[in-house]
Amino acid sequence: MSNKILLKIIIFSFSFLLISCNNNSSYLISGNAFGTIYHVQIESDKRVDTSKVEFNISNIIYNIDVIASNYSDSSEISRFNNLNSTNFIFISHHLFELLRKANQVSDITDGYFDITVGDQKIKKGFYINPIEYVKGKDRGFNYKDIILSEERRSVKKKMNNINIDLSGIAKGYAVDLITNYLISIGINNFIINIGGEIKAHTDNEGYIKISIDDPSKKNQSVEDVFLNKKAIATSGTYQDHVEYKGNKISHIVNPKNLKNVSDLSRLVAVIHDSCATADAIATGFIAMEAND
Repeated sequence: MSNKILLKIIIFSFSFLLISCNNNSSYLISGNAFGTIYHVQIESDKRVDTSKVEFNISNIIYNIDVIASNYSDSSEISRFNNLNSTNFIFISHHLFELLRKANQVSDITDGYFDITVGDQKIKKGFYINPIEYVKGKDRGFNYKDIILSEERRSVKKKMNNINIDLSGIAKGYAVDLITNYLISIGINNFIINIGGEIKAHTDNEGYIKISIDDPSKKNQSVEDVFLNKKAIATSGTYQDHVEYKGNKISHIVNPKNLKNVSDLSRLVAVIHDSCATADAIATGFIAMEAND
């Protein structure tokens, strides 16, 4: 999800009192990621080498960006999209996992999360210069036409004009990787926030409070949620939109009819163990019509 509803990070101040002891130190690491910003707050009773942790977090974000970015022609997914071939090709571990998780969520959401809508987003002015792609009913492909071979860690597309868009899962996947990294170095009390994709983790009893703001009302929250060892991902249509043929459309495409969602007031939040899964499910939910 490229633009998320703002999550009011009162977790960076008040809410961490729920999980920390008075003798703990608090560390905040921030930076740029995927066209947005990230924050990682850590609570620890031991000294944390923040320079080293920040370096490794930045590396995780960079590595996913060079794999999954649709804004860079040199990213791994862009090179695959531009490949004029329907043969299996060997891919990196992280790209394989992103595709595998994406297809799982596509099945869960009955195809409303579909990474093959990239052509529709490019054509309508998202990402780089608009390009004319196969249209409408003659397009003839969906996520089921992305074939993975786990044995060979490879992928192929059944039609060479399939264009994959991983923006609905990449930030959540990066949050999961950072979570695993922090736990691996003995840091167990933390909050990760990449553009509204959040993982809250504490070994103590209690929960971390997260308030979801109403985008139409300043300083007013829609809901408070309390998390521990859980992720929350939000998707909204109010912010990331373009004008296409005289109408404002959001970045979310309904894969069933290939139309971008035009209701710019939708908001979805999903809680799951995996931030990548929550991210993708939220995107799929917001693509659905009210009666789906």
